[in-house]
Amino acid sequence: MRTVKKHSNRRAFLRGMAGSVLLLPLLEYTHGESWAADGTHLRFITGFSHGGTISNQTGAGKDAGNGAHHGVDLWRPSDPSSSVLQLGPIHQPLKPWEQKLTLFESIDNRTGKAQGSYAGGHRYCNSTALTAADIVYEGSQTEQNARSSAPSIDQVISAHLAGTQSASLPHATFRVGSTAYGSPYYRGAKDRINGFDDPLEAFNFIFDGVSTGEPTPEELRRKAVRQSTLDGLADDYRRLRQRISNSDRQVIDAHLDHLSALENQLNVQVACTPPENVPSNPSGLRERADLLADILVATIRCGLTDVANIQIGDVDTPWTTHAGASGMGVGHSFGHMARDIGPNGPKADKYQAWMDQALENRQWRMEVFARVIAGLDDPNFLEGGNTILDNSLMLMTSEFSAASKHSSYNQPILLAGSAGKQVQTGRYVNYNQHAVNDPNTTQYASNESLHNLFVSILGLYGMDVPHFGSNDAAHTGPLPNFLG
Repeated sequence: MRTVKKHSNRRAFLRGMAGSVLLLPLLEYTHGESWAADGTHLRFITGFSHGGTISNQTGAGKDAGNGAHHGVDLWRPSDPSSSVLQLGPIHQPLKPWEQKLTLFESIDNRTGKAQGSYAGGHRYCNSTALTAADIVYEGSQTEQNARSSAPSIDQVISAHLAGTQSASLPHATFRVGSTAYGSPYYRGAKDRINGFDDPLEAFNFIFDGVSTGEPTPEELRRKAVRQSTLDGLADDYRRLRQRISNSDRQVIDAHLDHLSALENQLNVQVACTPPENVPSNPSGLRERADLLADILVATIRCGLTDVANIQIGDVDTPWTTHAGASGMGVGHSFGHMARDIGPNGPKADKYQAWMDQALENRQWRMEVFARVIAGLDDPNFLEGGNTILDNSLMLMTSEFSAASKHSSYNQPILLAGSAGKQVQTGRYVNYNQHAVNDPNTTQYASNESLHNLFVSILGLYGMDVPHFGSNDAAHTGPLPNFLG
C-alpha cells in the first residue's frame, strides 16, 4: 500500500538537512503534473461491460450444465487449477498482455444481493457494482428508481489524486451504446454519470484549448527552470553525501538515482497526439467504440486526466461472424436465453448458435478494452522505465456474472496493470472456499466482496481506509493475497 511512512529521528535529520531535495517529487515538471513520492504517476481506468458474462453462476452455487442452463463459464482461465494466469476464451483479445493481468474469482456484490431483489436486479447491481454503497431511491422504492447513495470508486480516486497529482477531468467517462438499466458511475448520492457517447462531443469537451504543436516560449522557460532546479537539488544531495555515514549514503544514492531518472524523463519529448478528424455520431458502433477508446487513451497521455472510464452497453455486434445466428439480438432477452439452451432446455437446439454469438460479442468487448490497454502500454510513452499501463490499474467488470440468473455472486473481476509495480500480475486468484480441493467444483462459498476489492484498490493510491461501502460485507479490510 502507498501510505504515509513515519520516519526515524535520523531520517528526520536528513530531511531537515536537505528538505528541498525531498520535496522534489512534488515538482511539476511535465504536463503540469505532480508525482507520487517515489516518482510514479498513478492512473485508474475502468472498463464496464453491461449484461454480465458467459457464466454458470446461479447464486450460492454453479450450474453443472445437465439441465436447462448451459453450465459453462468462459470468463475463467483455461486452466483454473493453476495460479499462473492462462486466459480463457473471452479474454483471448488480451493475450498479448497476459503477464500484466490479474484475474480474481469469487468476489461477490453483497450489497446488490442484500439490498436488491432476488439474486440482484439490473438497476440494483448497476447502482452498487462500482460503489458497494447502500441503495437509495429517486422517488418510490422500485427497482426503476434505485440509485447509489455514494460516489463510485473512480470518482473517489479522482478526488484523492487531484490533491496529490494533477487535477483529473470530472467527466472522462465514455459510453458505447445504450445502458438501459443505468450507468454504474456516480459523482455522489443519486448523481449518476452517463458519459459521452458522441466521439466529437467528447473530443471537443476534453481537448478544447489543448495545443499539440511545438513548445511555446513559456513552456520552454518552465522546462529550463525545472532543469535548473533538478541540477541544484542534485548538487545539494552530493554535498550532503560527504557529511553522513556510509549507511545513510545509500539513501542519498537512491535519491540521486531518482533525480537522474526525472532528468531523463524531462528531456524526453513525447508528442500529445489526439485523434484527428473525429466525426460526430458515427453510425457504426464499432467505429464509435474505437474512437472513444482512442480519445480515452489520448486524454491520459496528454496529461488531462488520471482517471477515466469506458462502458459498453448490452449491444449487438452485427459485424461478427455469428451475429444473429441464434435468432435473437444481444441484450436482456439474449442474456436470459442462456437458461434455456442447456440439454434439457426448451431451446436446446440453439445451444451452439447462442454460444458462438455470445462468445464473439464478449470477445469484441475485450477488443475495445484491449485497444485502451495497448494505448497505455505503448513503449513510446515510458515513465521511469514503466509504461503508462504499468503505472495504472484498469478494472474490467460488469454488474452480473450470469445475466440469465441476475447473479451478483462471483462478479467478473479482471485487472490490467500494477499501479506502479505494486500488484504482482500474471496471476489467477480464486476465493471460492470449495475450490481449494477442486477448482472445477459446482459448490460455492466466498467471504470476499466488492467492499474488500475497493479497499484494496484504494490502498494502491495512498488511501488507507478500513472499509468502503455498505455494511453488507462479510468482513472489513482488503482482499487477502491482493498484491501477490
